[in-house]
Amino acid sequence: MILTNRLFERQAPSREAKSLYIFCEGKEREYKYFKYFERIDSRINVEVYKLNPHDDNSPQGLLDLAENSFIGDKPKFTLQENDEVWIVLDSDPDKSNSREEQIKKIKSECDLKENWFVVESNPCFEVWLFFHQNDKVEEFESDDVCKSWKKKVNENYEGGFDSRRHPIFIEEAIENAERNFKANENRKPLKGSSEVYLLAKTIFNVIKDKIRKVKNNL
Repeated sequence: MILTNRLFERQAPSREAKSLYIFCEGKEREYKYFKYFERIDSRINVEVYKLNPHDDNSPQGLLDLAENSFIGDKPKFTLQENDEVWIVLDSDPDKSNSREEQIKKIKSECDLKENWFVVESNPCFEVWLFFHQNDKVEEFESDDVCKSWKKKVNENYEGGFDSRRHPIFIEEAIENAERNFKANENRKPLKGSSEVYLLAKTIFNVIKDKIRKVKNNL
């Protein structure tokens, strides 16, 4: 079965389109995943920030990149009314153990901004990808849990998860991730949970008819 966003009639965003500006810490997998949804429907414009090698992709660094993308004489993006900014993060701790505090801080800061959101996957983005084909949470006991998640995701697809094909199962991923979502009192997703379904809903609510039509015709 060939699944690719080339099956959709590509459209340039209309002037009335709502824009989503997405900032991910992953330089490849997250970027390629969300690029799948670019220009599928003229009513929504998905813009994914492409990290440069020198960019700081820590939680605080991503917030700084997002804020700086809309200011200055030559901003990278122009933020209009009703547009949304999304920061996509992992829970996996860094060497300095500063990550959790940074995430708490930027969630609080984004709460004060209109239409700015932070979504977190615990421990990594692969939890979100896992739910494209699975409706129950996996548990891993290994020392490198993220490595285990990546291996598990790739085992579910011949040749591994392909962001040119498999994001078409976004509807299933939303349903599975939301059904299995759990968080603690500090809004931190528990292991095996991902908040990315919140961002996915915003995209899918606009493009669902086209997604379903393509899937039905395959």
